[in-house]
Amino acid sequence: MTDFLIVARSGRALATSAFQAGYKVHVMDCFADEDTKAVSNSTYQLQYHCEGFDQTELMEQVKRLLSSCPKAMLVVGTGFEKTPEVLESLAEIIPVLSNDKSTIYSLKDPFTLYDILKRASIKAPEISLTPPTNSDGWLTKEIAGIGGGHVKWLSQINSSSGSGYYQKYIQGHVLSAVFLARETQAILVGINEQLQSEQFNEMPFLFKGVVKLNLIDEQHSQDVTEIVNKITKQTGLKGLCGIDYIVDDSGEIVVLEVNPRPPSSFELHEQQCALFDAHIACFEGKEVDRQFQQGGQSRGYAIYYAKQGININSNIVWPNWVKDKPSIGSAITEKFPVCTVHAEDDSSRDVKAILQRQLNHIETIIMAEQHAA
Repeated sequence: MTDFLIVARSGRALATSAFQAGYKVHVMDCFADEDTKAVSNSTYQLQYHCEGFDQTELMEQVKRLLSSCPKAMLVVGTGFEKTPEVLESLAEIIPVLSNDKSTIYSLKDPFTLYDILKRASIKAPEISLTPPTNSDGWLTKEIAGIGGGHVKWLSQINSSSGSGYYQKYIQGHVLSAVFLARETQAILVGINEQLQSEQFNEMPFLFKGVVKLNLIDEQHSQDVTEIVNKITKQTGLKGLCGIDYIVDDSGEIVVLEVNPRPPSSFELHEQQCALFDAHIACFEGKEVDRQFQQGGQSRGYAIYYAKQGININSNIVWPNWVKDKPSIGSAITEKFPVCTVHAEDDSSRDVKAILQRQLNHIETIIMAEQHAA
């Protein structure tokens, strides 16, 4: 049985898929939550800073794992957007199944990505390295930022204090797509609606969660399929990847980001055959038996962020629809993720309503325990 090491900011979704596919799983991530431990042979909680993982710590822990699992292979998730060169160092000691450094840099640099999309005749928002004269309708963003917490309205900040770039705001419906890339072709896996959190006024674009859409216009799915194929051919992408995009008020698709690694939403599209297997097959040059499927239940998840510093103790009874449950004894800082809530129903509208009720319920549970303590 193959051993896979998963390194990601949160490794739970990848670990669960690998476990369901029958592999031995070892995870190094920033949370080492209870759900990840339940499907893993070993877990290790990594330090993480604004640029990514601590490279020295990561290399030491990978070497430690290899001493007991010398044939392990490494699969990466989020966390290398700003430091993809670390993957080259890792590849010297362990087989790494990931898009390479140059591909990641190209897709996470907004100006290179803009050129890639332009060459492929794919619409993208206007961007600038210098603040526009009129800040109305413009955003400021970190290069290779994740999670949406870094995105601000330019008109509401001191533009001279920021480091990053500026992007024209596009009004419309925010969506995302999961696809499997095989260097020259892509297979659309599914389409989701992106949710934005309203928990913190100073973080208006903070990622709240995602809901799988089960009823999608055929023309729209064809258009998205064409876009992910164009991007794959331009960049040689491999494996599970994702795009974030907006359907603007005129009905056109505007691509915001390309994620050259498994997006967290892929778990909403798991079927009988684990997507982890399909991800691995893309790197091994094998055929991928997967196609976009309409219908079925809608699924979704949402993140509960701490509204204040909280401590997790054994008195908290987590409902069965909670995942990414923090370990007992965890101290969670304000505005950091605490857990995710998950729902499934006939329509995306119903799923969104359930998720909001669940978030409210989780807050009641957690805050009651903090007051009791």
